[in-house]
Amino acid sequence: MRDALDQLLQAGVDGGAVPGVAVVAVDRAGLVYEGAFGERLIGSGQVMTPDTVGAIFSMTKAITATAAMQLVEKGQLELDAPASVVCSELSDVVVLDGFDADGHPITRPPATEPTLRQLLT
Repeated sequence: MRDALDQLLQAGVDGGAVPGVAVVAVDRAGLVYEGAFGERLIGSGQVMTPDTVGAIFSMTKAITATAAMQLVEKGQLELDAPASVVCSELSDVVVLDGFDADGHPITRPPATEPTLRQLLT
């Protein structure tokens, strides 16, 4: 498996999909895979390493969903309980039904309180 991942990641760098990539994968037993390919800065000659610091964008939902599901696995959250149990502000949500002639929103209470399952969907 390691060789296949190495080849895939190196192909992404060689093909120009990314200038550099660093991957670390773990499971409950520990480290499963670690690899880095390409450059930290294009044209710099500085190689990417597994501990290269980089920015992660648009990952909030994925990270939050993963954390929430870990709490569900531990029995600390319930998927079908009202989400307001965890975030009280969610008890005040309204549904947007449209806009009136003056452009003001028309809202109504939801048919049911939103659940964690619905928020993750």
